[in-house]
Amino acid sequence: MRVVAGKYRGKNLASPKNDDVRPTTTRIKETMFNVLQGYVSDSDVLDLFAGSGALGIEAISRGARHVDFVDRSKDSIALVHQNLKGIDGDYTVQNVDFMSALRSAYVSGTKYDLIFIDPPYATALGELALQTIFDYELLKEDGIAVFEHGSEKKYELTDNRYKMRTKVMGTITAEFVSHKSVAMMAGSYDPFTRGHEAVLDEALRRFDEVVVACLVNPDKNYTFNDVQRLAICEEVCKYKKGARALYSTRDAVDVAKEVGAEVLVRGIRGDGDKAYEQAMADYNREHGFDTLFIEVDGFKDVSSTVVREEILRGDFKNLPISAIALLNSSEFKNLK
Repeated sequence: MRVVAGKYRGKNLASPKNDDVRPTTTRIKETMFNVLQGYVSDSDVLDLFAGSGALGIEAISRGARHVDFVDRSKDSIALVHQNLKGIDGDYTVQNVDFMSALRSAYVSGTKYDLIFIDPPYATALGELALQTIFDYELLKEDGIAVFEHGSEKKYELTDNRYKMRTKVMGTITAEFVSHKSVAMMAGSYDPFTRGHEAVLDEALRRFDEVVVACLVNPDKNYTFNDVQRLAICEEVCKYKKGARALYSTRDAVDVAKEVGAEVLVRGIRGDGDKAYEQAMADYNREHGFDTLFIEVDGFKDVSSTVVREEILRGDFKNLPISAIALLNSSEFKNLK
């Protein structure tokens, strides 16, 4: 084995003398770090199940700020110390089991930019380590956890706060797990229009998930009832990957906290909207949320008021196509 790139490029690393520890090969390591370009420099790294320390040392060579090496095996820890000879950097080497290391990080408030998880393949330790990392929220918002396992095993990500990219490298597979980016659109949606749909489409290009929150404004008299307004939103979201709709009587910032949104999205039609929307944005910021304004061409004259009047005349041109059949159904008219 050797260091692939960076300050210590070409440095040979000692390998385990028995088959109990299976080090990541130079080829696999090179492929993994190609995926991680841009994430390693100035990062805080956890090398869990460190083995020979090859992954953490590669991170140091590529400019990591700090690396924690963790392994419960004394032989592995000795190997890590041997491979760290001649390596300058900020690191710790911990001879503890992975759960103890993760609990200590949680108690101390430590979070990581990169976490390498390379457990013995014939165990479920990797899945347990990842779930603990999720539960303790040890991954920074823009961080990545890399779970290496045999390709015969399939890992299913069950925590919907995260997303996963899979890289198959022959008999070895690496899962690159990171936080989803979540935004929320909030409004009365009486009804949800093509203008709203255009804002949603643009938001979905920028975020992994967009929540359409159908809320209640007590100062408004609604044409469509609460169930109908939500049904239209759900019908539109059904055909858009990453979009989902919900109904709530709570304040938008409270709902945003509940769904894990990082930003609130607001559509604006022009200068006439900006003063009101800026006041809303200031309120949102006071409660911990930035607002992303999206202005889309072609819908400056489309408002819910206009669309309601058009629908009464039998004109559905500014209603999302996916919602037209719904509005014309007898089931929709009976929704309460």
